[in-house]
Amino acid sequence: MIKIISFEKELFEARIIKRERRFFVEFVDKKTSMQAIQQGKYESLLAHTNNTGSMLGLIQKGRFILLSTSDNPKRKLAYTLEAICIDEKLKETYQNNSEKISPWLGVNTSIPNKFLQALFLQNAHYAYKLLPFAKDFTEIKMEAKNGESRLDACLWSKEHDQKLWIECKNVSMVEYDSAAFPDAVSERGQKHLETLMRLKKEGNRCAMFYVVQRTDANCFMPAEFIDPLYTEKLLQAYKEGVEIYTVIANVQKDGIYWGDYLPLAPCYFN
Repeated sequence: MIKIISFEKELFEARIIKRERRFFVEFVDKKTSMQAIQQGKYESLLAHTNNTGSMLGLIQKGRFILLSTSDNPKRKLAYTLEAICIDEKLKETYQNNSEKISPWLGVNTSIPNKFLQALFLQNAHYAYKLLPFAKDFTEIKMEAKNGESRLDACLWSKEHDQKLWIECKNVSMVEYDSAAFPDAVSERGQKHLETLMRLKKEGNRCAMFYVVQRTDANCFMPAEFIDPLYTEKLLQAYKEGVEIYTVIANVQKDGIYWGDYLPLAPCYFN
């Protein structure tokens, strides 16, 4: 497999207790038994999470998680929640880096931007198979501004006569074997789609880039049952020429690996 992002330190396992407010999770050592957890006989620590979504169905007491560690003395918390185990049986049997499947679901919402940037920088080396739609572009600018709007990335051609505006999203939910976004009503996401449609009408190429940090999906669909307005705007954007790409990011303890593209669900995109 192709490693796209390497972690400075290998992620370590723990068990989650609960989500504490919006930006924190309580966790215990991975060796803590479920019996001790149920009885409240444990010593816990807090980790930061940058995922403001609902993480619907993922936060279950005692579930295994992966955490990263920071040596930055300015941080209030040394640990960050990176991934949650969604298949404990698979976790017990799989060999790290040896399979295309993974028991881990990545929940760090800063990864999609980093993943896109890393794919772009490695694209030519892999004969443009990582981002085939970006073959004609030679520069990337992250957090790119357009007027009062800001999008996750803008690609430029060598002569600066072509632009490709990209908005990245992290996908953590799978329903009926389909990766689905969003997992909570997303007014911000709706505004991003409106911006892309405007830029498209102005003559630019525009794309949504969904990064699915799990390996158990067969296609991608909008989560109409969560946010019907987002679904409506996404399908409108697609009809107006906004490109949609969905790529699997295979999260493992030492890094994040290339997992190929997912097709769009034909019941929505035809």
